[in-house]
Amino acid sequence: MINQIELRHPVPPPPIHPLAALVTVVLDNIFGVFELVDPLMILFTSVIVGAAGTLVTTLIQRYLAKDAWGKAAAKGLAMGIIAGVPFSVMGTAFGVPLLAWAGLHEWIKITPTRPRPANVDQDIIEGEFKDASMRTNKPPDF
Repeated sequence: MINQIELRHPVPPPPIHPLAALVTVVLDNIFGVFELVDPLMILFTSVIVGAAGTLVTTLIQRYLAKDAWGKAAAKGLAMGIIAGVPFSVMGTAFGVPLLAWAGLHEWIKITPTRPRPANVDQDIIEGEFKDASMRTNKPPDF
């Protein structure tokens, strides 16, 4: 019986590519300035930010994260809606934790362990044989 140890990463990968999370934060904060200057532009800028966030996140998820089109579009729509909320807080509140999650996933690495031999019993027997052959033929002292 071969025992294999499966190494699992202590921090799972984030659901969104880090670049998509960064784009959400940047879009949310850039267009937040226009919303402060002219409150009547809230509806207009929210639609533009939401559409831009959806498009950019979908493309990033599809081509960089290698998601299928359906998954990429769903993630893009979710991040676009979050970025399009008329307050600068939403994109930052969701984007920054996703960026931190991605950073932890890359920063914390598993140290490789020594692989376990396929036949542990045989290695123990061979080790005992080597130890016994190195001893002298003198009987043990009790």
